[in-house]
Amino acid sequence: MSRYEKGGRKRPGRRQVKRFMKLNCRKGMPAAVVLLAVLLAALTAGCGNHTAPPEGAVQEEIVQEETARDAAITIIEDTAPEAAVPGKVVRNKAEQGNTKLPADTGVTPEPEKAGNRKPVLKENDGKEVIPTRQELPAEPAAKEKNEDKLLPDKEEKPVEEPDSVKNAGMQVEEQTIVVPGLEGTYRYLFLSDTHIITLNGEETQQQLDNALPRRDTLFLDAQGRKPEETFQVWMAYANEQKVDAVLLGGDIIDFPSRSNLDFLEENLEKLEMPVLYVPGNHDWTYPWEYMTEKGKNEYLTALAPFMRGTPAAQVLENEELVLLGVDDSSNQIDPAALETVRKAVQKGKPVIILQHVPFAAEKLVREAAQVWKNPVALGMGAAGGIYPNEASQEYRKLVLENAGPVKAVLAGHIHMRETDVMAENSGIVQYTAAPGYLGQGILLTVTGDAPAAVRESDTQEEADAG
Repeated sequence: MSRYEKGGRKRPGRRQVKRFMKLNCRKGMPAAVVLLAVLLAALTAGCGNHTAPPEGAVQEEIVQEETARDAAITIIEDTAPEAAVPGKVVRNKAEQGNTKLPADTGVTPEPEKAGNRKPVLKENDGKEVIPTRQELPAEPAAKEKNEDKLLPDKEEKPVEEPDSVKNAGMQVEEQTIVVPGLEGTYRYLFLSDTHIITLNGEETQQQLDNALPRRDTLFLDAQGRKPEETFQVWMAYANEQKVDAVLLGGDIIDFPSRSNLDFLEENLEKLEMPVLYVPGNHDWTYPWEYMTEKGKNEYLTALAPFMRGTPAAQVLENEELVLLGVDDSSNQIDPAALETVRKAVQKGKPVIILQHVPFAAEKLVREAAQVWKNPVALGMGAAGGIYPNEASQEYRKLVLENAGPVKAVLAGHIHMRETDVMAENSGIVQYTAAPGYLGQGILLTVTGDAPAAVRESDTQEEADAG
């Protein structure tokens, strides 16, 4: 009796081996895998009184492994973020303001300090909710050039072609404001809350600890791009569209570092039209210098060259229209802004206001309260908004009451797209922008003529009434 027969198993002959390989190769198994199975069977055949595996067990095990591998790939594909539709244009859909962006409405919460509080997200079971796109791969935090300091090199990103916004996954929402009696037509690109973070290798460790988690996971669009990449596309788009001005609603940079300020200067200089830029609460603060006197004296002052030298209030005016930029980034109006506001509303022209923190409206306050722990809209304190101080109350009277010349308010801050009518029969509409770091912006047209679709609708209604 051979040693194979002693173990209770018969040694496979050459015919059986050949037949086994031919059969399984026909089933689609690689020849190397089949051969390995044969060798394994031959080696284990003499290892004691082992029971032979059922016929086809090796094949079944391999099929199970391949099935598991395929299932893993399917799961990864199913959980991948959906890319934005290239060239998607949303046309005059104010109702989209009722929809929150739950995955992209947050900023990294910081400890609350005395005085003005910064927005902090709601808690969930005692844990802070920080909406991120962590499913997107983060880029390496440092380059070899600065390994000793763990500082990344300054990233150089080429500017894309002007028409690239059409196929770069950017979303342009078109809105029209009709001002009866206006003879001209004016177009503006409105962006807010881009939260740009650039690094030049000169950051302190404190700055870097604050910047990297936010840059690499929080402020990314659906395609995983950082705001400094998409911001350059927007600047090219503004030149391509030949808009009359670019309106920046605050939090354009995430903190006032030298690198971020240099990036602003470099890119805004490329524009072929004027810019109206109001500060947001992030443009001039750090978590460790939030709304402090040092922050106001050093960092807000550093932004003045981008804001006509007067961040408190600025005016951009043409023959028919006044654009008024007002600083409410501290959750209140700077008293120094009131005189400029008074003069602007007395010019006898329609006025469009640009500010960072939106005015409170019933729907906006209700929607924001589901996301933010503390008030984020100015006014309606008893309903969950920010109680206005004396200067802010005066400002609200100047621009929202007495059937004044204000036609629209543009704001940001809350990272949610909202459209609200500010007072019944006032005609004032407030457009609160979605966060620009998601690659979303508003192309605003101000005209004396209603769009063709609106005129046709009015004509039809008059005919039906007749």
